[in-house]
Amino acid sequence: MRALLDSGVWFRRYHRLPMSAALRKTLTGVTEWHLASISIAEILYKWRHRGLPVSNPDEWMEDSLSGLTVQPLSASIARRAALWEWPHGDPADRIIAATAAELELTLVHTDEVLRDLAGFNQVFCRGTGR
Repeated sequence: MRALLDSGVWFRRYHRLPMSAALRKTLTGVTEWHLASISIAEILYKWRHRGLPVSNPDEWMEDSLSGLTVQPLSASIARRAALWEWPHGDPADRIIAATAAELELTLVHTDEVLRDLAGFNQVFCRGTGR
């Protein structure tokens, strides 16, 4: 599977944080790893403002991107994210889903709001637990 990892999935995978068996199994089927560039900004923001329990990103960020293709925010992705007729207003989630749609990637995520939206390939797994 050509997968675009959601911010939380990328972060959890790299830091070997607990994840559900379903998510672990899904990740074993990934043949191409992608990340939307907005995911980097989202995780850095959460680290700085919400106190994610990891060391300074200067110590791990570059290594965490190894093996991933970081996808830039193109004009077509931005347009789709902005104009999608969705009730979900989180700009980062909209950009991540639009990246998956524009590049024909499968978004692997744990977001219950995204799970109910259409217009992109996705695999939803609970983050932790079952």
